[in-house]
Amino acid sequence: MIGRFGSALMAAGIAVAGAVHLAAQEPRTVLPPEYLTALASYRAGNLAGALASLDELGDRHVLDVTKQLMRPGVVEPRLWPRLMTAAILLHTEIFFVRVEAGNILIQDPFLISAHNLTRRLLKLAEDGEPFIGEDQRRFALEWYLLVVAYRHGRGEVGWSRAYIEEARKAFPLEPRLALALGADHEMLSVLTAGYLRQFDTTGRLRREGFLDPEDELADSLRYFKEAARMAPESIEARLRLGRGLYQIGDLEGAARELDAARVLKGPATVKYLVLLFRGMVEAARGALEAADPLYAEALALVPLAQSGVVARSEAAYLRGRSTEAASAMLALLGRNKKDDPWWLYIQGQWWHFEERLARLRAQVQE
Repeated sequence: MIGRFGSALMAAGIAVAGAVHLAAQEPRTVLPPEYLTALASYRAGNLAGALASLDELGDRHVLDVTKQLMRPGVVEPRLWPRLMTAAILLHTEIFFVRVEAGNILIQDPFLISAHNLTRRLLKLAEDGEPFIGEDQRRFALEWYLLVVAYRHGRGEVGWSRAYIEEARKAFPLEPRLALALGADHEMLSVLTAGYLRQFDTTGRLRREGFLDPEDELADSLRYFKEAARMAPESIEARLRLGRGLYQIGDLEGAARELDAARVLKGPATVKYLVLLFRGMVEAARGALEAADPLYAEALALVPLAQSGVVARSEAAYLRGRSTEAASAMLALLGRNKKDDPWWLYIQGQWWHFEERLARLRAQVQE
């Protein structure tokens, strides 16, 4: 179970004292005892223990367990929502661990189970089922966003779009889904040529064909505009929209969006990119003197970044300062590209993954 966040998964988030053991509280349950033990371990913050319990149960039973989880009588009604949300996230984390360990299945039973339970949760909330309401709907939304972030981190745009489109049917006014769909298209727009196979949420091939980067860029701009309109306070929507406008040569529009982003709250990594892209707009205008302080301000936020140094070096070279430009490039030797926010930016929603996982864990384990 080795991966880029495997150790964090094994730590399993937040330990909660006095975790509820559903098997002990509800004698009517028809769930296997190994599964109930796994849920109790997971809700106590012990993913490793949950995995060990499920190893005893085996993969072949996971879809049978899913069917049982969907039935109202599986536990006392007031416990049902917590049972389902805990199962959804546990199954999802098992999928993550399996992928990181190299056990990649097109139709993974644990991810299919988590998806089926999520859809069931949304339907129950829509039908007004007692004890299942807005909290569970919001959990379902966050689950979709989590899976999309994970798929983006692995460059699996052929998988992510189906989840986004399905979630948008249930949450048509959610700006983060519009932003995610824009990022989905943006990731493909950087390819000069490519062939994409798209799958549905069950793992079945949905469509395949060649990509048109210009069409992908146009689609990304459409959804970024939608996200910025729905959430004008979203620094990421403004950032991505500004960069997209810069790419199509709309420098006035790009400057406007990036200037709006500069006054919004956001992490240093995002602020860095806002300043970097704003400097690129000035450079494209030929205003190299105006671009340089923007690059300098960006690097003050993330001193080990590479892209700002490259941009600043280019501006110096174009101003006839070749020695300064060369010195700047030499300073990059030995730097790790992972320290540059640009490498996170181009992975779509991946930079939200850890935060989203921690938030869902906290909800399940509270």
